[in-house]
Amino acid sequence: MFGWTEICLLSAATTLLLLRTLPCLRSYHPLIGGSGVLLLITALFPRTDNPLGQFLFGATGDGLRLPRELFGIVWWILGAWLLKSLLDLVLLRTLFPDNDEPHARRLFADLASGLIYVFAFVGIVGTVFKQPVSTFLATSGVLAIVLGLALQNTLGDVLAGLAINIERPFEAGDWITMSDQVSGQVMQVNWRATRLRTWSHDMVVIPNSVVSKAIVTNHSRPKGPHRCIIRLSVDLTVPPSRVIEALKMAATGSPDVARGTIAQAYARTFSDSLVDYELAFAIDSFALAPAAKSEMVARIAETFQRLDIGIGAEAMDIRMIPQHNLTVPTGATDGAALQPPKESGPARPMNVIL
Repeated sequence: MFGWTEICLLSAATTLLLLRTLPCLRSYHPLIGGSGVLLLITALFPRTDNPLGQFLFGATGDGLRLPRELFGIVWWILGAWLLKSLLDLVLLRTLFPDNDEPHARRLFADLASGLIYVFAFVGIVGTVFKQPVSTFLATSGVLAIVLGLALQNTLGDVLAGLAINIERPFEAGDWITMSDQVSGQVMQVNWRATRLRTWSHDMVVIPNSVVSKAIVTNHSRPKGPHRCIIRLSVDLTVPPSRVIEALKMAATGSPDVARGTIAQAYARTFSDSLVDYELAFAIDSFALAPAAKSEMVARIAETFQRLDIGIGAEAMDIRMIPQHNLTVPTGATDGAALQPPKESGPARPMNVIL
C-alpha cells in the first residue's frame, strides 16, 4: 500500500496536471506541467512504503528494473529548470516589472540559472552516481582560478554590467552622452557590453567596464521637457535689449517649443566688440534636439535679417594700394638712394572684408 507521502505527492501531481488544461492559465502551462511531472517522478521513486516505485525500479526480487540513474538525472535537471523559471517569474513581477531592454532581468536570471545548474550537476554527481563531491569541487576550484585569470577582462565587464543593472542609471530608450562625447540611444546592456544607437543610426558597442568608469549624462531623466540652448554673438553697438527681444520674438510660435513653456534669452558676456547671447527653450524629447535647433536657427536668422541686426562683428572695408618693387638706378654707387618708380596710372583700390 502507498504511504501518506506517496498519496500526497500523487494528489498534488494530478491536481497540477489538471490545472495545466485550463485556458486561463495558458501563460503558466510550462511551469505548472513541469511541477506536476517533478512531483510524479518524486512519488515513483523506490522507498520502503512505495511498492510501485520498488516494482518499477527493481528494488524487489522481480520488477521492471528501469534505469534509476536516468530518472535521477531527469529529476535534478527538471528541478533546476523549474527553480530557474520560478526565479525568472519573480524577477519579472517584482524587481523588473517594466523591463524589456536592456535586459537587466535576463542578466540576473542567467547568472542565477548558471548557479542553479551547477548545483544540480553537483547533486547528480553526489546522489545519482555516488561519487565524492569533494574531489569534484577541488578540481572545479582549480579550473575556476585558471579561467578567472584568463578571462579577467571579460569578468570585469560582467561585474560592471551587474553593477549597471543594479543601479540602473539608464535603461532602454534613454539618450545618453559619455565623457568622451559618445552619444546615442541605449539599445541593450548584455553580459559584456552596452550597445548604443547614434544619431547617424550606427551601433556603438562599449564594454561595460568602460561605461562604469565614465561620466554618463542621461538626457532622458528626469522625465519631462529637455532644454536646448543656442548661443550667438552680436556687435556691441546693437542694444542688448533689442537683441533679447528679437530672440524671444524668433522663438514665439515655434512648433518645436514644448507646450506650457516659454523661451528665455540672456546676455551672457561680452568681449571688446561683441556681446554673447543665449536662447534657451524646452522641447518634448532629446531625440528632437537636432531638428529643433535647426528650425530655431533658421527663425533667428530670418528675424534678425528683418530687424537689420547683424550676427557677429560688422564688416570693415580696407583700401589697399599695390606697390611695385623698388629698383636701383643703373650706375648708382653703394649707398645711393633708392628711387621709387614712377606710377604709370592711378592706383587700383582693393576691398577686403574682415
